[in-house]
Amino acid sequence: MTPNRCKILVVDDEAPLRRLLEKELARSGHLVETAENGESGLAKYREEIFNVVLLDIRMPGLNGIEVLRRMRAESTVPEVIMLTGHGTIESAVECIKQGAYDYLTKPVKLDELELVIQKAAEKNRLRLQNISLRLDATKHNPDTLVGQSPAFRRTLELLARVAPTREPVLITGESGTGKELAARALHALSPRADRPFVAVNCGRLNLHTAESELFGHAAGAFTGATKNRAGVFELADGGTLFLDEVSEMPLDVQVKLLRVLETSTVRRLGGNKDIRVDVRLVFASNRDLEAWVEKGQFREDLYHRINVLTVQMPPLRERLDDIEPLAHHFLSMAPYPDGGPWQLTPETLATLRAYPWPGNVREFRNVIRRACILAQRPVITPDLLPFSVGSPTRKNRAPAGDTLRPLWMVERDHIRAVLEAVGGNKSRAADVLGVDRKTLYAKIAKYDL
Repeated sequence: MTPNRCKILVVDDEAPLRRLLEKELARSGHLVETAENGESGLAKYREEIFNVVLLDIRMPGLNGIEVLRRMRAESTVPEVIMLTGHGTIESAVECIKQGAYDYLTKPVKLDELELVIQKAAEKNRLRLQNISLRLDATKHNPDTLVGQSPAFRRTLELLARVAPTREPVLITGESGTGKELAARALHALSPRADRPFVAVNCGRLNLHTAESELFGHAAGAFTGATKNRAGVFELADGGTLFLDEVSEMPLDVQVKLLRVLETSTVRRLGGNKDIRVDVRLVFASNRDLEAWVEKGQFREDLYHRINVLTVQMPPLRERLDDIEPLAHHFLSMAPYPDGGPWQLTPETLATLRAYPWPGNVREFRNVIRRACILAQRPVITPDLLPFSVGSPTRKNRAPAGDTLRPLWMVERDHIRAVLEAVGGNKSRAADVLGVDRKTLYAKIAKYDL
């Protein structure tokens, strides 16, 4: 989007003015959406990301000042310009107090309006740029979002825009694309950044533990519950709660989650009172939740409630321009061996770009970590990678012969191969595999390696 072009929402109950503004603003190159009243304006505001909102003050139903108040409660990013045919000093002061960028009286002069829109759009651009700089400032952290490809920059821009809101966010994408990192970035860029960030993997919850884990329990609620225990909603109060793999949440618990979303209260298992919580919810799933709903595995009402703002994390195979910066990012986290900083040969970079990365950034990180451990000098060469340019991908790998093996057998053989490659050094093997030593020792015992 060019600097003088922005996405605008026009909310006005006067149809002729609405059509005129839509026509003239589109002629100036802007992307324009319209709404005929406050309710539909709020609905569109929540569905899409706008740079500027033109909002009439006097409308049937919700008036413009109330709509402005609700918009500002959900997001501070779009600039809101108020329009009125009955201007008063009192209403102007109230609009500015509620966070409006400017206040114009009707009939609006189009050249004056365009000038105000340009100034508002520039302020919006600077606000988003500031958010991006705050994201960039965290790049010394190994667990941060790194990339410069168009697909990834679009994702970062969307994260920056939705971060200041209070609405739930659903982050989708394949395993290993960085959904939790995106959730942490949302939290860091939000007004809740100095409050708790609590992450829960719903895939590890079962029907017997999920309710207690999420909502807490009262003493005596079940055998072994000797004292009151707060759930993660209470622990995240004032901050952000990240529910990963939300598709795996038991259906009975989904009902109670929906109630929390609607009432902002939780009730501990075995408790008799509701506890009010102020939590920004971020959900993630690597499944197609809409298909999951059709299969009866996920509640339709809950799906519509959490699918307000969606952020799609692109797979690494669609981010080829990010291969090199990601490699250098992960190399910078590895200790330098004798001989100075790590280097990538052109052949290594070509090999990394040619591989399809079914495990996405998580797999990429482990491959770089493995190469650093195995390297005898500070140069990453293709022979240090666990694949080559000609390696078969998942799409063309032959499904016959010994490739049709149980998953446990594949895991066992891979662990054995890594142990052999590192000369039996279990600490190095754990690093290569991306697990802690306790997990590795358990696997070694399990497979009698």
